[in-house]
Amino acid sequence: MYCIFLLLLLPSISAFVPIGDVIACNHNHRRVALFSVADVKRDFELNPQKTFLLDVREPEEWAEGHLALASPNPLSTLTSGQWMNRETGKMSPGSYPIDRFTGVAILLNRKIYIHCKMGGRAKQAAELLTQMGYKEVVVLEETYDQLAAAGICDVVEGEAQGLTD
Repeated sequence: MYCIFLLLLLPSISAFVPIGDVIACNHNHRRVALFSVADVKRDFELNPQKTFLLDVREPEEWAEGHLALASPNPLSTLTSGQWMNRETGKMSPGSYPIDRFTGVAILLNRKIYIHCKMGGRAKQAAELLTQMGYKEVVVLEETYDQLAAAGICDVVEGEAQGLTD
């Protein structure tokens, strides 16, 4: 009986065990948590000012359609420029992500979900953001098309109008 109970309980426990949510800042280990579209929706409902959705696709992809809650931060832009490590003073390539609704860099203590067309650019962006000091960076496994179909928010077409469209 005890074994059957554990077998039934194991799947529900494993949904909350970090398997790899974020690429750790020290690069000695990686961990990823399991997140669902429901988790993303809940975070936006509970903490809309502390939750961000970054779309790291390029501007022409954004113009074809994007999630209304997302901020356009193309990987090509995130990897341009330079940022300074606050602890070491060392300059490194990259640019802080910008919140399109305020036009200001996203603070380090915010939760950031990242998506792209297929997942590769989102992983690269997450690596960069964790190097910059962001602690809660989540690469969404779903493609853009899957997220749009899941109904996280409205899908909008058109180019970004400066930083705050």
